[in-house]
Amino acid sequence: MVSAEEIRRLAFVGHGPSSLRLVEHGPLSDLSFAAKDLMDVAGYKTAWGNPDRLRGADPAVATAPAVLASLMAGAHLVGKTHTDEIACGMFGMNPHFGVPINPKAPARVPGGSSSGSASAVAAGFCDFALGTDTGGSIRVPASFCGLYGQRTTYGRLSVAGIMAMAPSFDSVGWLARDAGTMKRVGEVYFGASGPFKPARLLLARDAFDVPVREIGGALLPVAKSLGGATEVALFEEGVEFWLDTFRPLQLHDLWSTLGAWATMPGRTLSPAVAERIELSSHVDPAKFSAAAVRREQLTDRLVSLLGNDGVLMIPTAHDLPPLREAPVSAQIEFREKTLALTCVASLCRLPQINIPAITIDGCPIGLSFIAGPRRDQLLLDLAVRIGDALPAASGAQ
Repeated sequence: MVSAEEIRRLAFVGHGPSSLRLVEHGPLSDLSFAAKDLMDVAGYKTAWGNPDRLRGADPAVATAPAVLASLMAGAHLVGKTHTDEIACGMFGMNPHFGVPINPKAPARVPGGSSSGSASAVAAGFCDFALGTDTGGSIRVPASFCGLYGQRTTYGRLSVAGIMAMAPSFDSVGWLARDAGTMKRVGEVYFGASGPFKPARLLLARDAFDVPVREIGGALLPVAKSLGGATEVALFEEGVEFWLDTFRPLQLHDLWSTLGAWATMPGRTLSPAVAERIELSSHVDPAKFSAAAVRREQLTDRLVSLLGNDGVLMIPTAHDLPPLREAPVSAQIEFREKTLALTCVASLCRLPQINIPAITIDGCPIGLSFIAGPRRDQLLLDLAVRIGDALPAASGAQ
C-alpha cells in the first residue's frame, strides 16, 4: 500500500513553490493546480528533470505565460511536478528523482513525460495540472492514470518560459479528473466556447487494430456506442509511413534544441537519455527533408477530413501501462507501438483529448478524440457531453 505522503513526494519537486496565489478572485479561484517542471515560475529554478540543470540554473526571472494565465484567473499553484529527464520519455521513469506513483495502478508506471502532473491530479492533490505534449506526454499519462488530458492545437498557447524539447511539436495542455474542470480551464485560455454544436464523429477503424487485441477489442464497441460515427481509414499510407515521418523530424528538433547542452563535457544524463541524444545527432538530412514534405501531405489530408466539425476517435495507447520494474527493452517496444497512435495529432499539429473510457485488470484505458486546428473547445464541449456515457469516465472523479 503506497501512502499519500509517498505519492506526494514523488509527484512534486522540492525546488518549486508549495503555495502561490496572485489574485483572490477569478474564474478559477476555487481551484488548485500544479505545473510541470519544464515551466518557469518567477523566483524558482526549473530543473527539466535533470540534476545538472537543477544545480546550475538560476531562478526564473518571469513566470511562463501558460502558468501565469491560470494564476491570474485566481487558481492556487500548489507546486511544480516531476517530469521525465528533459521530457525524453513516455513512462515517467526518472532515475535521478524517482518515478511518480500511478494512484490508479500503483504497480504500473504513471506515463510521461508529464508524469508528476498526472500523479498529483489522480491522487487529488490538485484540481488540474499543466503539462507539455510533444509525442504523447499529456495524453499517455492521462490514459494511464484515468484522467482527462488535452494536448492543445500547436502554437495556440504560448511556450515562452517552457523548456523546448522538439519545437515543431511541443504543445501546452492540462489534465483533470473531470470534464467540467477541463472546460473551465479551457475557457481561461480560449474564452467562452458559446452554444454547443454537435460534432461529426469519425471512427478511425484501422487505429483500433494498432493496440493489443484485448485493448482494441474492448475500446471499439465503446467508441461505436457513442452512435452516428462514420468509419474512416486513418493510416491509408500504412502505420510505418506515419512513424517514419515523425521520427526524423522529432529527433532533428531534439538535437537542434538540446544537443549542445546535453553533450557538454561532464554532463550528467541517464543512459536512456544519453542514447536518445546520440541517436538524434545522426539524423539523415535526406530523411529529414522527405519527412518534412510528408508531414504537410498528411496534415492536409487529415485537416480536410476533419473540417470544422469533425472529431476522429482513436485509442490513446496500445496496451496497459508497463509495470514499474519492466525492462528497458519492453519500454522501447511499448513506446514505438503507442507512438503510432500519438504521432497523428503531433505531426498534424492538432488538438487531442483523452477521456477515461474503460478499465481492464484494474488499469484505466483512454479513448482519444482529435479535432481540426483551433477546435480545442469543440473537444472540451464534447468531453462534457459524452464523458458520463463512457464506462470509466463517470468514475474518474
